[in-house]
Amino acid sequence: MFELLNQTNNSPRISVFGVGGCGCNTINQLSQVAFNDNVQLIAVNTDYQSLAISQCSTRLQIGIETTKGLGAGAIPQKGYDAAQESEPEIRELIKLSDIIFITGGMGGGTGTGAIPYMASVARELNKPLVAIVTTPFGFEGNKRMQLANTGLEELMQQADAVIVLPNDKLGQMLDKKITLVNAFFESNRILQDVLKGVTTTISQSGLVNIDLNDFISVISHQGRAVMGVAKQMPNEDLQQTICNALKNPLLEDVDLTQAKGAIVSIMANENIELSQYNKIGETLHQQLDPSAMVIIGLTIVPDLDCEIELMVIATGIPTTERKVPIQSTMTPSLELKERFTESEILNIHEFLNAQPNNSVDDSHLEYNYDIPTYSRQLNIN
Repeated sequence: MFELLNQTNNSPRISVFGVGGCGCNTINQLSQVAFNDNVQLIAVNTDYQSLAISQCSTRLQIGIETTKGLGAGAIPQKGYDAAQESEPEIRELIKLSDIIFITGGMGGGTGTGAIPYMASVARELNKPLVAIVTTPFGFEGNKRMQLANTGLEELMQQADAVIVLPNDKLGQMLDKKITLVNAFFESNRILQDVLKGVTTTISQSGLVNIDLNDFISVISHQGRAVMGVAKQMPNEDLQQTICNALKNPLLEDVDLTQAKGAIVSIMANENIELSQYNKIGETLHQQLDPSAMVIIGLTIVPDLDCEIELMVIATGIPTTERKVPIQSTMTPSLELKERFTESEILNIHEFLNAQPNNSVDDSHLEYNYDIPTYSRQLNIN
C-alpha cells in the first residue's frame, strides 16, 4: 500500500533585511539579482526619502513618531527607539521567515541601533539569524568607531552568527583605481553570492542533501562567522579554491581554527571525482576546530559554468580580542594616505555624506571632539 503525497512548495522562506542607509543600498544591489521566489528582500529605514527609492517590494519605515521620517541623525539610541516603536511590524515580518539575514552599517544611527534590537526579536521567536555588517573607515574618526564597537557588542549577544566587513579592507585589498561604487559592489557581492548558494542548497534536493535543520544546527554556534563562495575552473588547484571560499580578503580577520561549525555546499557537474569530494572534507577539517560540526552537501548541476563551486559558512568563532580597532588619531590612517590622495579621500567623504544615514560628522578630515558613549539594555525576554 502506498500514499500519493501532495506536492506543495515547502522551500524555506529566507528574508533579507537591509537596515539603514548602508543596508538599503545593499538591498538595491540585491534587487538586480534573480533569486528564487522564496527569498524576500526587505528595506528598513528611519529616513523616508531613502526608503522611497528602495528597489524592493517590501519596505518598512520604522520610528515614524520617533524620527518623523528624517533619519536617526547618527544617534544609535534613536535607531533603537525607532525599532522598538515599530516592533509589531518587525515581529510580523520575522514570524513569516524561516531564515533571516540582516545587513547594514555599524557606526551610524539607524543600523547601529535597530539591527541589535531586530536580532533580539528574532532570538525571542527562535528564528536563525545571520548578521552581515560593515564597520567605518578609519578616517571617519573615533566617534563612529566607538559606536560601531558598542553596536557590535550588543549584536553579538543577540545574533546567531555575525560577519564583519571592515570598510578599511576595501582600500587595502582592492585595486587602487577601483571606483568607490564598485568597491562597495564587491563588498555586497559576498552576501549576494552566499544567498544564491544558500537558496540553491536548501531549496532543492541534492545528491548529498542539506536541509533547513542542518543549516540551523550550524548557525546555532553563536559567535563570529565567515562566509564565501569560490569557483574552480579546469586545471585549477582545489586546495586554493577551498582557501578562497574560507578566507575572503574583504572580511574581518578571524581564527578559523576556533570555528565550531561549518556548512559547505558543493555544486558540481557529473564528473566530480570521489577524491575531490574527500579532499574538500579533509581540508575543511584541517582548517577548523577538530571537534567542529561540518555538514557537506553536494548538488549536481549539469550546466554549471565551472568544475566546482563551493559555498562555505563557518560559525562559532570566539570573539575574544576581536574588537574593531579604534584609531589613535582623527586623521586618515597611514595606509589610506598611501593608497589615496588627499583629493580622493575628500571625494570619499562627499560620497559618504550623500548616502542616507551614513554621513560623517564633518566635511573636513580632522576632529577634536570627545568620544560620546551610549548604553542601553535590551529588555526582550
